[in-house]
Amino acid sequence: MDQTAIFHVLGMTCAHCEARVSKAARGVPGVRRANASFSKKTLEVAYDPSVLDEPALTEAITSAVEAEGYRVAGRQKESHPVSKVIPVVLSLIGLYLLLRYTVGFDFFGFIPKIDSTISLSALFLTGLLTSVHCIAMCGGINLFQSVSANGTTRNKLRNPLLYNLGRVISYTVIGGIVGGIGSVLFLSEAVKAVLLALAAIGMLLMGLSMLGWLPWWLTPRMPKFLALRIGKSSAGKGPLVVGLLNGLMPCGPLQAMQLYALATGSALTGALSMFLFSLGTVPLMLGAGALFSVLKGKFAYVIQRVSAVLVVFFAVVMAANALSLVGLRPSPVLETPPATTATIQKEGDSLLQQALDKGYLPATVEGGVQRVKATLNPSVYPFIIVQKGIPVELTITADQNSITGCNQTVVFPSYDVKKALTPGDNVIKFTPDETGLVSYTCWMGMLDGRILVVDDLGGTSGGTASAKASPAAQSPAPQIDAPNLEGTRQPGGCCG
Repeated sequence: MDQTAIFHVLGMTCAHCEARVSKAARGVPGVRRANASFSKKTLEVAYDPSVLDEPALTEAITSAVEAEGYRVAGRQKESHPVSKVIPVVLSLIGLYLLLRYTVGFDFFGFIPKIDSTISLSALFLTGLLTSVHCIAMCGGINLFQSVSANGTTRNKLRNPLLYNLGRVISYTVIGGIVGGIGSVLFLSEAVKAVLLALAAIGMLLMGLSMLGWLPWWLTPRMPKFLALRIGKSSAGKGPLVVGLLNGLMPCGPLQAMQLYALATGSALTGALSMFLFSLGTVPLMLGAGALFSVLKGKFAYVIQRVSAVLVVFFAVVMAANALSLVGLRPSPVLETPPATTATIQKEGDSLLQQALDKGYLPATVEGGVQRVKATLNPSVYPFIIVQKGIPVELTITADQNSITGCNQTVVFPSYDVKKALTPGDNVIKFTPDETGLVSYTCWMGMLDGRILVVDDLGGTSGGTASAKASPAAQSPAPQIDAPNLEGTRQPGGCCG
């Protein structure tokens, strides 16, 4: 009579993973039936005890399942303990700081210009990072298309190429569609913020799920019918069809990019954004077959842990960007623009004087209008000082090289003003009606600018003020509590 055994399996993140684990277990001699459950993280097998005793079954199941890139945790359920996740977080932070301050490489600081001159961009980089996450999560879809091809080397290359071609086509078309929808809907900044927040929540749930810290009923998952359809065919046009279906998968980072395309409000920009993102996923996905020999067992478990931490990090960044779009970016103190040398704060200095010392640009009142002129920097927006109750004309001078995909539209949530920047002088008009420190941002909430509104500019209007604002401070960027001589932007690229 058949006997039943239950194993706990780590690394399953979708219904397709269930199918792969079940299939691997059924391939073990003596196993009659196998049923994997993604939600319970278990594998239940019915086996013939006359063929396999319990130790032999455990060894065979472990070998078969870990050969597919998952980890068998025996008969005891496991998750990624906090003590093992903290070193991953610290290692990633250390690696970033090492690259940032030794060779000057800041992979969070590359914002693309969405136009005909775009090449490798932050969107491509986002796709590249996401492809590591995808291989760790459900690389089996790609792997199935790659290893199922038989015959010549040409035939073995054909399937993965068709699969990735299908993904690129699918992502690009969907990006164009949702971008076009965004142009018709005329999304407000508040709606964009909600969409970004939803994407952030989805990515956070996905990351926590990958760490095993989320109840199964909260875990995002692929519909079973789609998982089964993806695993059916690897012959003929099957890989191309599977690649096209990939665009419909409920994957956190993929949905985040689709929301980004929707928020662009342009079919062309949405398609281009998703095209660049999809191209970024191609190199590692094409190489998944070669990586398969090393992405198994404990190594795959470590990759999944690292990927999960990255996904959680990007979720937090995206949530911060959503807050920025509605003017809620936390900023309780005056910040020092990076291109100036901050003076030591003297006790009794007024807020206005502190801002001048930090390099904020004061307005000049002429004919009942306050005017401020600044030059656009690709990474930052100007910090300015204006007076309450007087109309403001902020002129931002830009050229082709300073306009990027992120700073191309500036948003002033407090004044309900949005301005698309073009080469030349861009005049932005608003009237501040309350004193205080006001934040403004780009259309995706990535970049920051500051407006200090005071009751009276006093002697700052004219030559005295100009002397206190150095030319290098024409477009200062914020860095809380400390000057930053290279400019800042929110990490995570334009997609958040």
